[in-house]
Amino acid sequence: MLHAEPDGSFSVLGLVWRPGQGTRIHDHLTWCVVGVLAGVEREELFDSSLSAVGVRDGFPGEVSGFAPPGDIHRVRNCGGEVAISLHVYGTDITRVGSSVRRYYD
Repeated sequence: MLHAEPDGSFSVLGLVWRPGQGTRIHDHLTWCVVGVLAGVEREELFDSSLSAVGVRDGFPGEVSGFAPPGDIHRVRNCGGEVAISLHVYGTDITRVGSSVRRYYD
């Protein structure tokens, strides 16, 4: 956590991903904007039946975002070096505990 706005309207997180490290398939409570600072962050997109619908590789200097609904995805470092990304969420993550609404198995 780098910053949480006192009124709870947003928070800023810095994420460091080891090579191969990633998330489970999930969706979110709120919107998010992601900027990649180093490495390559791969986002795999899924529809509500968990069918793959796309892949996006984020490279340093690139920015992307999403907003529920329709934000089911998995994220991982697909490169051989550490990846670093900056995430801005539309809520105070320290108040809600996580940006994730649901994990899918």
